[in-house]
Amino acid sequence: MWQNICCQAFITNVLRIQVEGQKRVLSKLSVKKPYTVIVGVILVIVLGAVSLTKMTTDLLPDMSLPYALVITTDMGASPEKVESDVTAPVEASMATTSSIKNVSSASYDNYSMVILEYEQNANMDSVIIEIQQKLDQLEGSFPDGAGKPMIMQIDPDMMPVMVASADVEGMTQSEISDYVENELSPVLESIDGVASVSTTGTVEENIHVTLDQDKIDALNQKIQSKIEEQFTEPQEQLDQAAEQVESGRRQMESGKDQLANQLGQAENEVINGKSQAFVAESDLSQNYTVLKATDELIKRAIPELQSIYEQGMGLKADIEQAQKEAQMNSDDGSRRIEELLEEAKISGDQEQINQILAMTGENQESIAEAGKRLELLQEELLELNTSLNQQWADQLAALNVSLSSIDDIPQVITQLSQKQVEIQTAMAALQTAQEQVTDGKTTLDDAYVTLNRMEIDGILEMSEASAQLAVGEVRLEQGQEKLDESKQSALDSADLNQILSVETLGGILTAQNFSMPAGYVNEDKKQYLVRVGDKVSSVEKLKDLVLVDVGLDGIEPIRLSDVAETEVVDDTGDSYSKVNGNPAIMLSIEKQTGYSTGDVTKRIKTRFESLEKENDKLHMTILMNQGVYIDTIVESVMENMIVGAILAVLILILFLKDIKPTLVIACSIPLSVVFAIVLMYFTGISLNIISLSGLALGVGMLVDNSIVVIENIYRLRNQGLSIRKAAVEGAGQVAGAIFASTLTTVCVFAPIIFTEGITRQLFVDIALTIAYTLAASLIVALTFVPMMASGALKNTREIKHPWFDRILDGYEKVLRVALRFKPIVLICVVVFLVASVTLSVSKGFTFMDMNMETEQLTVTVSAKEDEKLTFEELTERADEVVDKISGISGVDSIGAMAGGGGIMSMGGSTDSVTMYVLIDDSGATGSEITASIQALTADLDCDVNTDSSASDMSSFFGSGISVRVSGKDLDKLQKLAGQIAEVVEKTEGTVDVDDGLGDTTPSFTVKVDKEKAAKYGMTTAQVYQLVYKQLASNTSSTTISTDLKDYKVYVQSGEQADVTPGDIRKLTFPYTDRISGETTDIPLKDIAEFEEGESLNVINRSSQTRYISVTAGVDEDHNVTLVSNQIQKGLDKIKLPDGYEISMTGEDETIRDAMNQLYLMLILAVVFIYLIMVAQFQSFLSPFIIMFTIPLAFTGGFFALFVTDNEVGVVSMIGFVMLAGVIVNNGIVLVDYINQLRREGMDKKEAIVTAGRTRLRPILMTALTTILAMSTMAMGLGNGSEMMQPMAIVTEGGMLYGTLLTLIVVPCIYDLFTRNKSMVEEEI
Repeated sequence: MWQNICCQAFITNVLRIQVEGQKRVLSKLSVKKPYTVIVGVILVIVLGAVSLTKMTTDLLPDMSLPYALVITTDMGASPEKVESDVTAPVEASMATTSSIKNVSSASYDNYSMVILEYEQNANMDSVIIEIQQKLDQLEGSFPDGAGKPMIMQIDPDMMPVMVASADVEGMTQSEISDYVENELSPVLESIDGVASVSTTGTVEENIHVTLDQDKIDALNQKIQSKIEEQFTEPQEQLDQAAEQVESGRRQMESGKDQLANQLGQAENEVINGKSQAFVAESDLSQNYTVLKATDELIKRAIPELQSIYEQGMGLKADIEQAQKEAQMNSDDGSRRIEELLEEAKISGDQEQINQILAMTGENQESIAEAGKRLELLQEELLELNTSLNQQWADQLAALNVSLSSIDDIPQVITQLSQKQVEIQTAMAALQTAQEQVTDGKTTLDDAYVTLNRMEIDGILEMSEASAQLAVGEVRLEQGQEKLDESKQSALDSADLNQILSVETLGGILTAQNFSMPAGYVNEDKKQYLVRVGDKVSSVEKLKDLVLVDVGLDGIEPIRLSDVAETEVVDDTGDSYSKVNGNPAIMLSIEKQTGYSTGDVTKRIKTRFESLEKENDKLHMTILMNQGVYIDTIVESVMENMIVGAILAVLILILFLKDIKPTLVIACSIPLSVVFAIVLMYFTGISLNIISLSGLALGVGMLVDNSIVVIENIYRLRNQGLSIRKAAVEGAGQVAGAIFASTLTTVCVFAPIIFTEGITRQLFVDIALTIAYTLAASLIVALTFVPMMASGALKNTREIKHPWFDRILDGYEKVLRVALRFKPIVLICVVVFLVASVTLSVSKGFTFMDMNMETEQLTVTVSAKEDEKLTFEELTERADEVVDKISGISGVDSIGAMAGGGGIMSMGGSTDSVTMYVLIDDSGATGSEITASIQALTADLDCDVNTDSSASDMSSFFGSGISVRVSGKDLDKLQKLAGQIAEVVEKTEGTVDVDDGLGDTTPSFTVKVDKEKAAKYGMTTAQVYQLVYKQLASNTSSTTISTDLKDYKVYVQSGEQADVTPGDIRKLTFPYTDRISGETTDIPLKDIAEFEEGESLNVINRSSQTRYISVTAGVDEDHNVTLVSNQIQKGLDKIKLPDGYEISMTGEDETIRDAMNQLYLMLILAVVFIYLIMVAQFQSFLSPFIIMFTIPLAFTGGFFALFVTDNEVGVVSMIGFVMLAGVIVNNGIVLVDYINQLRREGMDKKEAIVTAGRTRLRPILMTALTTILAMSTMAMGLGNGSEMMQPMAIVTEGGMLYGTLLTLIVVPCIYDLFTRNKSMVEEEI
């Protein structure tokens, strides 16, 4: 949108010549065709009326904050557990999303909240999709108890538009809770524009099932008795059989002794004979074995020796043959060669001689080869002899046979053959002797067999009897074991302590409370839904629920009521919600984005009235209604606009002294405003305090163009021109000037496109509204005003202004003196500028006043500093405060609430009670009632803080002092936070210092000694499981749905119901010794130490680093930035460990960021103004001179802030930006006319004085109309004006001081910087 404005400015400057050439077209057309203008006016009025009825009303502009929340529950987990299991993984994943700027988090008991800040230009719709994708990838890594992450985009619409209470006569808190949850909330959420309804004070009822050990033990005893009865008869039968077996065993033992004595003697005689036979047989067998081995050796040796002998003889024959051949080759060869050589010599054939000599060499080689072969044969023979001796010499020597070489083998074989015959003869003799011994043994064996048979027969008889007895005993033992096993198994399977543990009971309840569709079946063309199960529908049915059937006669199926106590409990003690001392439920109602707050609250209020008519016992009390603020603000701003317009009209009457031109200008005011509203509607701007303030500011400026036009027409008419001619020429002459001046005012807001964050979103509306107003005023001034003037100013008369003439004379004298002492004037101006800046800045900086006083107060009751109150004590103090406030005159209703909230509740803190106090119509003000509350509650034992701004938006912008210390170790962070808190507390101006450590919970830590634990095979995780089982679970087992409400069912044992730290100290665990196998119970204290301390309820992190914030408020007598500077000096003295850092956050950081954005905006605005004026004047010098009006206006603005005791803030800086664009118009009018007079040939100083006198009236008229139009806002008249009051003050002060000084200083600067020569010659 602002890009379009910038483009418009650029095009306008480029085409300035064409604009000057056609500047009379609009005015001429409007005078010539008045009905066309009238139709346009009617069309604008109709569109304005329609737009006004359709525009949404809201407190602030529609802001898109680049923030998102990821909230994940982890029931039963501590902040440390939540941080490690949930927060850290989510942070790491979210840090990789697109356009991420910062990741911070807070880990609480049971849930994690990760806050994501994105770049201003981030597309949040795409970001939310990306966040969901990242979280989907993470879900598998979350612990079992973690819930599904919930994504929430932060939006100003998250603030409730209405807080109300509901109470019903005759109903308890629990009954009201059911009514609100089941009937009222659904009705309210169905209202068009309502997003959600959150409740505080509702009572949540749950069912606690506590195992009763006494009931279980009594039932177990009954079951065991029944089982014992069933096993009595089988045990008696086994006992009788055992007695019979024992009697038979005694008789068998007596017969066994007699048989043993008779057979013993005969058996001894046989055994002695057999012993002698065994000795003889052994000797014979040993000798036979030796002979047999020798015979085998001879049998093996003879053939082997024969083979070796044959091999040796063959080698010897080969050696003899080789010797002969060698000798023959040597003799025959030599003789033959000699014969051939002689023949060759005789013949003299040299070639033949050479051949014969070659044959001689060959013969020598043949002889050498034969020698080598002979040597090999001899070596082989030698090796054979050696092998023979090694293999057989020693073995044959044992037989007294000598063997030394191969030549001895025939003799050795002969000797071995003789010995073989001798050995075989001896072996035959031994075999005969063995046969005789064997026959003797056979005889003895027969005798022994006879004895054995006799013994065996006896033994068999005894064994048969013994076996029968043994079988009987075994069967008896097996029967007893089976009986014992069956009995123990029956006892174990029926032991309710084993069957009904907390875990199994929870599983049984879940399984029994089951109903699920299984699918569809078809029959006769009908489709039936098959559903399995039937859910429990009442508490009584839950008590009667069958858990298990042990299958014993006389024992009925076991029901839940037989083993546990079932009771319905509520959290009444955890919440506090009352209206005028009576039980009530608080309702926080949020609207949907895009809906008008005013419309939504009206619809809600109407529905409240209809509900009360339907139920005369229902009372709906509205405690906070944002729609009331909006209506009040709209009315206030509209009143200020009307009063400002009336004052502007009075100024015109005062200067013009003619009702007709005044009426023309007066008509242009509403027309321009309506025209601006049409533009606002079509560009999507809502009616909010920012845009309406822009309209109010625009009222004072929009008459400037009409004043300039009507004054010029009036002047030309007095010069004798016809009314139509004067109207056309008067508007045409100033068209370029008012176009340029309008453009300079509009362009000061163009740099807002370069800002970012909350500053841009807050003030785009005011920039566009002022731009639309001025653009509308320009069109009206160039069309409607000439048309109206052509009819209203037909008859004019010259009107004298004696009082103004005296002002002109006095102004001329002052101007001439100033031109003589220019350096003194400029020095004074600079001194005043420096002084104003110094004085104003010395009061510090602020953001903006978002606190709007209404007929509603907020009271907070909390414990005094360094004191802790239980929730019960806190609510008692709150009741006392309610009693005190109820007696104050002017108080209509009091709604109080605390606790009972969920993750996103209205503020259900258990550390404080929040009260909404409604003021009646008796005339009492919020300030008076606040004073009364403070006086009446001063003696109470609690802190009572009152805020008259029932719509505080500071949560979006930061509030007060906040010092953040970040690092890794929580203990070190807590220590540093304590040091920081001391610094903050010692700094003057701080109140309500919070070291960030107050929100703690008593902790009981079990520190496991890992070495001692390892001795017993225990780990830290196993100790955790041991302790965890002792504690009650925070997870519900199932949910039962009744006709009225749903109940969550929690199961616990009797021990878990009331566990103390002492019980944990007494815990034991079983340990089985590895060597002895004995199992003993080891006390937990043997492997762990126990520590009691304090644990943080929340762990905050930023950029994945832990931090603790020390916060404080600033009293009304001090400024937050000045106090922050003093605190920073003290913080610089704190020595930080490595890896730890301290930073200032909160409101001070917000102010710094916003002011930096506005400084950039102001600088760019000044540059744009200068460039536009360069394009208009076609000169660099004249715009430079005019630019000096800006510091003059700033001087007035700073003085105005100082005098009215206001700090420099974001809103006041917008006033300075706007001043820069408005104040230059005076300079443009003055310098332009000076140049015009000089072009006509007038002397420079005379031109300066004449221009000053001529332009004094229009300058004063335009300045005073702007000043008076904003005077009501500057004085803070009307509700809601507090927010924009600093901007009006700056504008008024700057316009007043800047206008007066412009008339003096600009002429001096012009005289100083321009040369004293005629400008006529310079024209082309």
